[in-house]
Amino acid sequence: MRISAILSDYDGTLCSINNVNDFNSNRIPTGLNETLSEISKVIPVCIVSTKDYGFLHDKIRFARIVSCIMGIETIRQSQVGNDDVTKNDNDTDLVTDIKSLIDNSKLLDSLGMEISQTLKGVIVKHKYTTKERILAGITIDYRHLEDWVSYKTKVEPIIYERIQQTRKSDLSLSAPKLYVEVYSTHPFLDIYGIRCDKGRAFDSVLKILDMDRPEKILYLGDSENDNPAFVKADLSIGVHSDRRLQPTLNCHYSVDFDKLPLFLRRLSNNDFEFSEKLLY
Repeated sequence: MRISAILSDYDGTLCSINNVNDFNSNRIPTGLNETLSEISKVIPVCIVSTKDYGFLHDKIRFARIVSCIMGIETIRQSQVGNDDVTKNDNDTDLVTDIKSLIDNSKLLDSLGMEISQTLKGVIVKHKYTTKERILAGITIDYRHLEDWVSYKTKVEPIIYERIQQTRKSDLSLSAPKLYVEVYSTHPFLDIYGIRCDKGRAFDSVLKILDMDRPEKILYLGDSENDNPAFVKADLSIGVHSDRRLQPTLNCHYSVDFDKLPLFLRRLSNNDFEFSEKLLY
């Protein structure tokens, strides 16, 4: 099949989740970034991420469309490849349930503050929409800990139970309760103000691209939250960046993180006609 567009997760797929020396920026390696930039001149390259646009915008200049915070906000970048473009230059599409998002942002804020104060070993990352700057999600992250594997089994259940208590006890809000995304092996969990998933984000990106659906879409991802997008893609490839991570991925093929640039270059050199031999 000939690939007409590439949609990809960001964290753990295009950059390693273990890049703790560059924890706050966590950028795509130079060679892979250059390859994606060259490909984007020929076919659309888009990002589907749990990150917010404030984090992503200066790192994915090659991307035509960016679906952020698990699809809560989807953005068409107005000047692809231009490092001088600002966040305010882009067309933004927010989910329709903005009232619930605003109501639950207060709950997210208080929950994030409580967790950061009581569990000193974790980092709480806040995710804001660019439009209206609404707190739409938080990530409880502990990938920087030396032994995050045992931390996941011992401490994460405590965090999850606290979230469940918050969801049950807060009867003051009429909005739907918080949505929690847990991972079988990844060293973090995500909490969102409304229900969301990457399948919906995938659909939002294709709607903005306005592509004829018979055209073939490649999706790249590394965790369970990519599965809703994997099943919608014509070709899906799971990316493995850490031997400690063994998620169940509903993808057609898999590739090691350090082999991803080579695969993408081969795909480009083959006029985007995919065959299994390009992976090996």
